[in-house]
Amino acid sequence: MSTGRSTKQCSSCDTDDETFEYHGEDLQRMILCKICYDDYMAKEMTQYWKDHIQEEKRRTGMS
Repeated sequence: MSTGRSTKQCSSCDTDDETFEYHGEDLQRMILCKICYDDYMAKEMTQYWKDHIQEEKRRTGMS
């Protein structure tokens, strides 16, 4: 979830660009540029669906 916009250094790639503050794991704030945020979200969503598929397999007895 985006909480603010500014021009700061991205905490992931260290570039000075337009950045946004987001809540990461354990509700710690992350300052990310748009590219790093997109990468972060892609990884998070991929892991979410992997976990969901595994849980569904366990629930239905397919694994």
